This record gives sequence, structure tokens and C-alpha cells, in this order.
Amino acid sequence: MSFYKKDNSDYLEQAFYSLQGQTLPADEIILIQDGQVGADLENIVKKWSQRLPIRLFVNRENIGLGMSLKKGLELCSYEFVARMDSDDICHPERFEHQYNFLKSHPEIAVVGSWIAEFSETIEKISNYRKLPSDSEELFFFAKKRCPLNHPTVMYRKSDINKVGSYFNFRFQQDYHLWGRLLNSGFRIANIPKSLVYMRVDERLFNRRGGIRYFQIETQVQKTFLDIGFINKLEFIRNYIIRGCIRLIPNSLRKNFYETFLR
Repeated sequence: MSFYKKDNSDYLEQAFYSLQGQTLPADEIILIQDGQVGADLENIVKKWSQRLPIRLFVNRENIGLGMSLKKGLELCSYEFVARMDSDDICHPERFEHQYNFLKSHPEIAVVGSWIAEFSETIEKISNYRKLPSDSEELFFFAKKRCPLNHPTVMYRKSDINKVGSYFNFRFQQDYHLWGRLLNSGFRIANIPKSLVYMRVDERLFNRRGGIRYFQIETQVQKTFLDIGFINKLEFIRNYIIRGCIRLIPNSLRKNFYETFLR
């Protein structure tokens, strides 16, 4: 898990609560502080470091999520590693489900899950972010869309390292990783259950728009084309569709996500 100065301390505390309540607790929690943060966040981390096996590492400067996750993965002591964002909430049985899945499916490098989206409390779910579960279907799905909900994944550290771990693609570091992983012959899967609760608001859809976001997406698609994961026609299709989505007004983008991607 990585956090930085703009994160909400109350949300971080709720994330820690959900880790404390796991039926299969984590043996260690690698926490990357990405740059300087306020006293409210520092106090939450100090409080929960007494309750959870947290190992805190502080970046002197903000280096972004991708590079923070790359650093964090290097610091992990174990082969099975779960990802989580600092404002999400894990289902109590998340780790148990995913650990058992990877143990019983040695051919799978990464397993994710669905996401239940909420804005106020997890008792009021607004939407579900569902993805295919079958590894063969996910291979072709990934040529069009990100095949895994990043904050839900558990993966084998050795497999992620074999393809170079995370790169510094803001907003797209996960999709870039999954494409390289699949192109190298690794397999992924999703458990068809909502094992993570994610907060959503207008800012979420706003962050997924604009010229800069589209430029980064285009760089990722060019990488996929260069390594042979997609062909030229697939690149053109993705470029046109993604360009339209990123450059429309936020209200329309929100409606598109909620209508077609949920």
C-alpha cells in the first residue's frame, strides 16, 4: 500500500480496520509513504503500527504510485503479495479466498476480484465493477480493456519481477504491467466476487479524462503494439475509442462508465 499527503486519514484508518479483520491476516504490511505528509496521516500510521505488522518506508520526495509500488514489491518478504489502495476497504475473507485460489491454481500469476463501489458507506453500494474470470477470456479482453481491478489483486512476486515489475506510467502502471505479463505467457484470473469496496465520486471520473491521461494511455497502447500484444487495427480501435472517452465532458464520461463499464 502507498499513501501520500492528499490521502484522507479517516479512509486510511478504515483500510487498516479491514486488514485487521481478515480471516487470513497478512504476515506483513509494506506501507510506502510517498513524500511528506501531515500529522493526521502520521498519527494514524503510528496508531496502527501497534496493531498490525506494518513496515513503513518513507520516500524523501513524491515519486508517484508506480515507482512506489515497484519499491514496495522489492521490500516484500513473501511470494504471495496483495495490493490495496489507502482509501479502500477489504472484504473480511479477501486474503483467504485469493491465497487459497493461488495455492490451488499454480498456473495463475495474478488473481483479482470484482469491486463494489460506494460513496458513503459499504451498506449502500452504487455499482459493481465486474470483469471476466476465465484466464483465456481475460487474455483477449486485455487487448481492449484493463483485465484486473488493480486494488483487488494478489500475485506471485517472482512472476511480476520476471517481467520487470511496475513502470512509471501514471494512472496506467497496472494495465501496462498486465499487458507485459500476458504477452510473456503468464496467466491471470478473477474471482467472481466483490472482495474490495472502493469509494467513488465525481473526482474519480474527472481524473480519467483530459489530454494528459489520453497521452499516457496512447503510450501504453504503443508499447502493446511494439511488443506484439496488439496489432495495428487493435491499436487504431483502442486509440479512437479511448480518445473519445477521455476528451468528452466529465458528466458524459461518468454516464459512459456507469452504463457500459459496470
